[in-house]
Amino acid sequence: MKIALAIFQLEAMGGKERDCLAIAAHLIQRGHDVSLVTTRARDLAFPITVLPAKGMSNHGRARAFADAVIAWHKREAPHLLLSFERVPGADFYYAADDTVAARMAGAKRFLPRGRTYLQLERGVFDNPHARFFFLTDTQRARYAAHYDFDPARGIVLPVILHEERYIALQTAAERDATRREIGLPQDAVAALAVAVKPKQKGLDRSFAALAHFEHLHLVSVGSTEPWIMREAAALKIENRVHVLPYGTNVMSLMRACDFLLHPARAEAAGQVIVESLLAGRPAIVSGLCGYAGAVASSGAGIVLREPFDPQELSTAIATMLAQRDTMTAAAATKAEHLHAERGRWLTVIADALERAGAAQRVPQALQP
Repeated sequence: MKIALAIFQLEAMGGKERDCLAIAAHLIQRGHDVSLVTTRARDLAFPITVLPAKGMSNHGRARAFADAVIAWHKREAPHLLLSFERVPGADFYYAADDTVAARMAGAKRFLPRGRTYLQLERGVFDNPHARFFFLTDTQRARYAAHYDFDPARGIVLPVILHEERYIALQTAAERDATRREIGLPQDAVAALAVAVKPKQKGLDRSFAALAHFEHLHLVSVGSTEPWIMREAAALKIENRVHVLPYGTNVMSLMRACDFLLHPARAEAAGQVIVESLLAGRPAIVSGLCGYAGAVASSGAGIVLREPFDPQELSTAIATMLAQRDTMTAAAATKAEHLHAERGRWLTVIADALERAGAAQRVPQALQP
């Protein structure tokens, strides 16, 4: 079966991009003819069609990409189109983000940006034949509050953990070796922040809280934007902040640190949360994170309430420092459960695509 995967870019590897490549690899492994449609890509071992990135604004480029993918789809006619962006007419939509309809309220709906994103999203969900992959039950409910679709068309995926993380965990460097490499004192208590988009993931919130704990260190991986160390210096915590670029072995860092600090402002799921639990490390996370429930149900950390309260974050860190051994033990128990889920999310996606492809072929076979 010929399956196309559409995603805006495959250059900066955020969660959505990593998911896309993992799905592509799994589908190829199951014998499908897979092609990727994008505007930018690194040198990848997949057939790739690069479309021009037109537009002067983010929403303009989103509209242009959707139009270009639709035109490509009509021209190339793959059996199925799975889109990671809001592309009306796609057979499947992978909802990596929360619904635009919930964020574009009031006057924002009528501005060009809001109007464009809402039109694209509405076009996806108005398609009576489309199916949707959601990251959590909560996310599906948020979409259902704005769009009328049969719940059976919205598949909630099992916890998403990439195979590379399981492998990386098996080969993770020794805790002491990683600490020496990044200049982290061997006896220091350290939190880990993983943030390709640092403001969105609440890194500034973590810095503000860190200022109240004079012996706590923070390792931040994913971005080296200049403001990060400027802010650390302004708060006089620069000697306890260790900034690393994207691509550093996250699972080794998980093992080298003591807990995850993730007070995100927006997070549809938060794979880094379950990656932390897989490594046996507890977490402090925002309640809006889709995978916050994994922390709450396991007792392996603390879930912050919404709206965000800086004092609550400081209290949570103090509690973590006092109960770290207990929460770490709970994380180790949760890790065993996560190992049992290995690869299941990919199987669910591939099975759904194959059922849809088979359903398309049956009517054709019945024609005289």
